[in-house]
Amino acid sequence: MKRFALICCSDLGLDLLSSTFRSEGQQWTHLLADAEHFAASAHGYDGYLISGSMRSVVDDAATPSVANVLALIRDVHANSNAPILGICFGSQAIAAALGGRVSQNPSGRFRLGVDELRWSEAADPLRWPETLRGATLAQSHGECVTELPSHSELLASSATTPHEVFLVHDRFLGVQGHPEADSKTFRESFMPLHRSLFDLNQWQAVEDESKQPLMREAVISLGRRLLADGRL
Repeated sequence: MKRFALICCSDLGLDLLSSTFRSEGQQWTHLLADAEHFAASAHGYDGYLISGSMRSVVDDAATPSVANVLALIRDVHANSNAPILGICFGSQAIAAALGGRVSQNPSGRFRLGVDELRWSEAADPLRWPETLRGATLAQSHGECVTELPSHSELLASSATTPHEVFLVHDRFLGVQGHPEADSKTFRESFMPLHRSLFDLNQWQAVEDESKQPLMREAVISLGRRLLADGRL
């Protein structure tokens, strides 16, 4: 039985996150990113899923939770064949750890809403059949990946974020949006958390976007396949 670790960088929706990407016959463990002896406890898994976080991989890079995650990604890259799936903060951590760049969102504002993904013309549907299906994800982030690491392949972008889904060295998959969140979760968990960042007019736009149907299955399938097969 393959063993996987969910790297917990936040306490928001962790059970939902792991259940979204778990496949039958897998054993999953939750590991706190800021735990003492994190490196030793995270060693030797067959794959990793890195959660979102309120932390910044840029401004908080020296804090234990962020430093531990960045070190794990670099160690797996150098010394293991395990795949890593990063969601939101996890996606940014993959980029930052492997030589890319993370910066404030292009709009200069926190992004809370719903975005339709545009699959890249370079995303070969024979290799990634998931790209034949539409994808629309909930978004909740103040920063995003603005420059991909070397040996990256851009799979999808959106109107608000240039690198929504990307793959590095065939086994590090970054997803900026939140495929684990359905419309109910977005409205009841994500929106209240960030309400104070928006004025009335801005909030109305968020509420309007929250009514759009989400199409998460293609991205979930990519993540599950990466973890199960070890490569994409």
